[in-house]
Amino acid sequence: MLGKLMKYEWKNIWRAGTLMLLGMFVVTVIGCVVLRMPGGLVAEIADGNDINAAQSWFVVSSFVATLILYVIMLLASTWGMLIFLGIRFYRSMYTDEGYLSHTLPVTANQLFLSKVLVSGAWYLFLTIGIGISVMALVVSLMTGLLNVGELSGVMTQYNGNIWEFLTDAFYEIGRAYEDEMGINLLHYGITLLLTYVVGPFITMVTLFGALTIGQLSSKHKGFMGILAYAGVTILSSIIGSTVQSAFMFGKNVMSSQSGISVSANSVYDINVITSLLLAAIMYGVSYYIMNKKLNLD
Repeated sequence: MLGKLMKYEWKNIWRAGTLMLLGMFVVTVIGCVVLRMPGGLVAEIADGNDINAAQSWFVVSSFVATLILYVIMLLASTWGMLIFLGIRFYRSMYTDEGYLSHTLPVTANQLFLSKVLVSGAWYLFLTIGIGISVMALVVSLMTGLLNVGELSGVMTQYNGNIWEFLTDAFYEIGRAYEDEMGINLLHYGITLLLTYVVGPFITMVTLFGALTIGQLSSKHKGFMGILAYAGVTILSSIIGSTVQSAFMFGKNVMSSQSGISVSANSVYDINVITSLLLAAIMYGVSYYIMNKKLNLD
């Protein structure tokens, strides 16, 4: 039955999710084209060609406008999708439509889980899309700049292969972090990947859990759910920062007094564990409210 619930939920979400991904794709294509312009402008100047003010203004203004549009698009995509999924969950669970949902021959846990899994999957797709988009813009900008003047010599040794250049650049940056901060890159990469994949589902559990907590209020349940989400998010940030600061302080004290070095990767591990614990708590609270305290008046 969980599979049927997920299939139904997918049908209600895929259009909005696809539309946001298409919008991001269009903005990314425009950005890739425009971000190559500064490189062309610098190349013209380096070759001794005269560039009039109109050409310079067009390139610079297009560059700035594209960056602003891109940032707006990222914010609109992430927050827009989050708001859409929150509204979708609230309407299908705690409004008149919710009455029908709760009369289905399924448990409240199955309803909640189906929405978390499908919504989390779409939020993950959006996150992956943002990552690919950012990488495309970086490559486009670097390609334009690294083919200019003295910088072109850098690409000569890579035979114009921008990917090989970026791989070496990120490797050297990673080595610097590894040497100076004691970060194990493999460990950090695995932790980052886990956070990247699991993060959207944690976000959905937190959001849906907060909206469920709002049902405990006698009035303005939706608004109270929003306040609960804001409160949980702020509290999570405070707890995460406090735990990381305390751990880093303890790490420095331990290193100075006993000479025992504690890996900086442990800080990231604690952050992941804290997020998972928060998600587990919110899931448990939601389960309890839906089964013991839910009142769809």
